[in-house]
Amino acid sequence: MHKYIEELTELISNCPMENTYKMSWCRALVEYCCYNSERKIHFGKLSELIFKYYWNQSIFFNLEQGPNINKRPAIHQIVKDEIQKYKKVYGQQPVNFIRASDKINIDIAKISKILTYDVSWRFLKLENKTYNIYEYKKGEQHLVLRYPGLIKEHSRLLFQLINYRWSQKLEDLNNSPRISQKVRGVDKDKDIKRKSLKKFQSLIEIENPNRICFITNKSIPEKEMSIDHIIPWSYMYSDDLWNLVYVNKSINSSMSNRIKKNEIKNKLIKRNKTLLQMLDAKNISNREVEKLRLAVDKDYVELFWIGHQG
Repeated sequence: MHKYIEELTELISNCPMENTYKMSWCRALVEYCCYNSERKIHFGKLSELIFKYYWNQSIFFNLEQGPNINKRPAIHQIVKDEIQKYKKVYGQQPVNFIRASDKINIDIAKISKILTYDVSWRFLKLENKTYNIYEYKKGEQHLVLRYPGLIKEHSRLLFQLINYRWSQKLEDLNNSPRISQKVRGVDKDKDIKRKSLKKFQSLIEIENPNRICFITNKSIPEKEMSIDHIIPWSYMYSDDLWNLVYVNKSINSSMSNRIKKNEIKNKLIKRNKTLLQMLDAKNISNREVEKLRLAVDKDYVELFWIGHQG
């Protein structure tokens, strides 16, 4: 491997990180090189890419990027503010940055200024050594990359390493499950496709054959039938029988990603135990049933309920 790429991977693997700035910065450099060959890169070009990464991780999974939610990294807070503005106008449904980009305002100048005085020069320093990945004078809003072609050539390896290190940091900053899967899920410019929950219907109906809404305790009209996650999908990033119930569509929409009250949590715990007993009585055994059994044995509802609220 070329010494230049060895040094870049050394930086990615070992650079100290208080927040995720350095990984977003490095990923933007690699992605830029995949589509551009010029060595001189203005920070405005990197700012939009970094905004994109934080937008996708925040709007889909609400992942924190720094240790203090009351004083988030400035770029992340800019993104969070824009997400709130977007939702007020266009609704709560998460949307990939590419689809939303023409409806939002990105303060390129402000983000570039933050990159100038915080990230750009810090990334090059590891212990007592300054790595010569790019030429940069502190205070300027551009850099000169030494070997953009080499970065493009090794981009697949670099993306994997960046995602790994980014996921590691996110695990320190968030108590959310499946962090690495979430990072991979939004690292491409594609919408996250939710899987159909219809396959769970026959199992849910064993305990709830009359299709009573789990939230309102009222019968659900056929056209209003919906299957919903009690602990939000945005937190779990998984479809599991133990976390799925029948709800009225209007209730499903209004709940959005808000966590439900403790009595709903306790009701879900009771439902899961009853459902498992009924499935065992009918000698029904498959992957979803065994996952339900594990969830009951390990008290997943309580565990993830507490984790989500934290």
